[in-house]
Amino acid sequence: MKDRSPVIQKVNRPGIYVHYPFCVHKCSYCDFFSEGIGLEPSPLEGDLFSKYKEEFLTRIQEFPNRENLIFDTIFFGGGTPSKASPERYADFIKFVKENIQLSESSEITLECNPEDISPDYLRGLYEAGINRIHVGIQSFLPKNLKFLDRYYDPETYPKILDTLASSPIQNFGADLMFGVPNQTEEEFYSDADSVLKANVSHISIYALTVEKGTEYSRRVSAGIAPPPTEEVQENILKHLPIFLEEMGFSQYEVSNYSKPGLYSRHNMKYWTYEHYLGIGPGAHGFLPSGRYSNPRNTNAYLKKMQYDSYETPEVFEELLISLFRIFLPIDLSGFLDLIPNYREDLLEKLKIKSSEGKCELEGNIFQWKKDAVLFLDSEILDLAQTE
Repeated sequence: MKDRSPVIQKVNRPGIYVHYPFCVHKCSYCDFFSEGIGLEPSPLEGDLFSKYKEEFLTRIQEFPNRENLIFDTIFFGGGTPSKASPERYADFIKFVKENIQLSESSEITLECNPEDISPDYLRGLYEAGINRIHVGIQSFLPKNLKFLDRYYDPETYPKILDTLASSPIQNFGADLMFGVPNQTEEEFYSDADSVLKANVSHISIYALTVEKGTEYSRRVSAGIAPPPTEEVQENILKHLPIFLEEMGFSQYEVSNYSKPGLYSRHNMKYWTYEHYLGIGPGAHGFLPSGRYSNPRNTNAYLKKMQYDSYETPEVFEELLISLFRIFLPIDLSGFLDLIPNYREDLLEKLKIKSSEGKCELEGNIFQWKKDAVLFLDSEILDLAQTE
């Protein structure tokens, strides 16, 4: 296999996800749990961070031999985690380190909104222990931000990239969106060029989708808003990997690109069937006891007294749906050990797909070809079919 990218293996190191639910404004397309509360801090924030600690101490009991476990990622997502102060995160990270083994080389990520970014805030995050940030830019064009129902400060957006580039946190990335109605391919690539010039290490590229239950979905169904532009989306899906590869970025997952070795180690845990604590309202977790989800309501979460509802995972289906989203080379050995009854059948199917030119397979080292992104769902569905 000629690809010199790192080979993804089963590492058996858990991570921690913390969901911060508050936003300035709830975007119409977003299906993550969040609550728009305006510019002022939430009066519930102190209670929320205290509850994070309580849930952490309870959930951690589900790990057998936890004294020997080494965690190596923390991810603060949302919502808009950058609405909270660096002091909140410094205190929580210190608390985590006091209660588990956290690797010295841990990746600690915080999602930010552009409006919250300033030199002082980024320095505060750095001093708190945050070593990776991701900024939800989506687009630099006001017409696209307006369509997406994004709150944005026109004074802040032009300064974002310079502020990031001069930050002590040099591992930073950006989210961009494509397929917004009336957004041209040229406009999308202009946004991409802008973030590339800022020396980002990671880019997440998301196609606008009509998610059930969102305000955008209701508007599309009512004929008030146009659906995403599928032709533009298909063209970008097809050509973007080549464009970004020329810029030194590898597509390591369907929607994610990074410079060599700088993929999101935390998100990789979701795709490689690793355990992780999910803390906060609306968070999901995967522990040895099973999978669980927290209430999608901040007040209900704060009042929750017991954490004892776990569902047994469907290992084969879940593993295939997540693992085969990865475009880096994968050492299947540790993963096949999880599904011994399906090992031979799965390997045989992969050999057939390799002979069809859809992937490469050398021993247990597997990798999709680049154009597999265009038909990935159907290929994964085929792998998941059992007799």
